[in-house]
Amino acid sequence: MTKSQLIHKQNRLVEKTVAELDSAYRQHHKKVKSFLLKALFPNGTLAPQYSQDYVLSTLQEAARILEARVAGITDRQLKEALLLGLLMYFEDIGSPISVAEAREILSLSASGMQIVSEVTRLLNHTTANTSGRIERMVVQAYNQELLLQVADQRDNDRLLELYMMTETADGFAAALEAEGFVGIVDSAGRRWKPDVYAMMVLRTMLREANVAMQQEQARNDGFDLAWISDHNVDNPCNLWENTIISLNGMDSRFPTYEEAKATLEVFHPNCQHYLNVIRDLADVPAYVLSTTESKYGIKLQP
Repeated sequence: MTKSQLIHKQNRLVEKTVAELDSAYRQHHKKVKSFLLKALFPNGTLAPQYSQDYVLSTLQEAARILEARVAGITDRQLKEALLLGLLMYFEDIGSPISVAEAREILSLSASGMQIVSEVTRLLNHTTANTSGRIERMVVQAYNQELLLQVADQRDNDRLLELYMMTETADGFAAALEAEGFVGIVDSAGRRWKPDVYAMMVLRTMLREANVAMQQEQARNDGFDLAWISDHNVDNPCNLWENTIISLNGMDSRFPTYEEAKATLEVFHPNCQHYLNVIRDLADVPAYVLSTTESKYGIKLQP
């Protein structure tokens, strides 16, 4: 396959992985919602049928099942995506290898396995966040009268709102959707649904994995330079498109990947730019050389 075909296949694999994760999250949320409405609101109003400990332990077991499913999806699909990234590297340097050879190299790559573990950790962190929110809502439901007393004493509109949310099945179901089934809430207060967060994590971490493998292989093969892809985006990334950087800091004329990333102009979360490893500057397109010369104020062409 060509580099563009490999990139397309990797992007489609990410989309497929997010779809699988989204399905897992939706099935989990549906089961949790159904269980809680039956356990807490058998007749449409709050009247718990089971002890609080039993309900919480059931939720925790459901979360463990979801975490195992997420880990399985991530491990299987991300390893395949990393394999495609490795094939891209060898396409870049003009020495294509077979899928079997790439699998063997990947099996020995510490950086690749670390990325798989980190992505799994990040995605399961969202499961833990969601479970924590739902468990707090359950505790509030079991302590509804106490919640109302505290709200009255403090004249707290937010506490009164929570009390109203846990009073009826419809209110609780709406609260689950708005407050419970959220992957993360970031520092800016934005609420990320699990599937949206998963897409961001997968894109970002897969790029980091591709670069880590490129750095590792280039160091072994004696290469150091790469140029940043062109997507004609309308954001600060375009300041770096078609420019050459150093993978491992062996050529001081060019900033390293880490230095380019540190500008916050390129390789940000969700960034879809990728690197094209350079075997010889003579093989680099003239427009890349010109863009690089203009950006750094150096001479690369005769």
